[in-house]
Amino acid sequence: MEGLSIADVKLVSVLRKELLLSQDILEEIRRVVKTINEQGLRDEQRERIERIQKTKSQTQTLQTEYIDYLTKASRGLMHREEWVRIGSRVMSVVDKLSGISYRLGFLIEKNWVVPEKVASNFAAMCDNLSMMVSTLDQAMNKLLSSPPQALEDLRKISEYESTIDSLYRSTIFEVLGSNISSSTMLLLLGIAEMLEDSSDILYDLVSNLYIILLEST
Repeated sequence: MEGLSIADVKLVSVLRKELLLSQDILEEIRRVVKTINEQGLRDEQRERIERIQKTKSQTQTLQTEYIDYLTKASRGLMHREEWVRIGSRVMSVVDKLSGISYRLGFLIEKNWVVPEKVASNFAAMCDNLSMMVSTLDQAMNKLLSSPPQALEDLRKISEYESTIDSLYRSTIFEVLGSNISSSTMLLLLGIAEMLEDSSDILYDLVSNLYIILLEST
C-alpha cells in the first residue's frame, strides 16, 4: 500500500461494492435482452427490471457514503480530484444502465419485437461491459497490494472497449436496416448508445486510476 493512505483504502472499498452491484445490474439486463421476444417470460422480465431499480437504490446509498467520506477526508487525500472523477463516473454508468432497464421495460409492456441479431449484440455488449467492470474491480484490489499488476489489468480494458465499439457500429446498422417501427428503432438506438456510452465512461475512468497508480509507485 505504499503511497496510498487509509482514506484511499476506504474509498476503494466503497467503489468495489458499487462495481459489484453494477455487475448485478448488467447480468439482469443481459438476461432480459436474451429473452426479450419471449412473451411467456414477461413476468420474469418485469421482476428483473424491478430488481435493477432496487439495486440502483443500493448504489445510491453507497455513493452517498462515498461522497460523505470523500468530503471528510479530503484534506488527507493526495488524489482527491481523481477520486471525485472516479466516483462520478461509476455513478454515471449505473445511471446509464438504469436508463437501459426503463427502455427494456417499455419494450416489454408494448410487446414490440426486437430483431434477434440486435438482441444478440446487446447481450454481447453486456458481456464485454461486465468484463470491463470485473477487470476494474481487480485493478482496484491490486491497487492496494500490487500496483504493477494493477497496471497490467488496466491495459486489458482497452480490448473490451474496442470490442464494444465494434458491436455498437454493427448494432446501429442492424437496427437501421430492420423492418421495425420508428418507435422501436428509437428505443433500440438509445439502448445501443447507452451501452456504448457506459463503455466510454469506464475507459475514461482508467485514466484516473493510471494517475493514482503512477503517483503512488
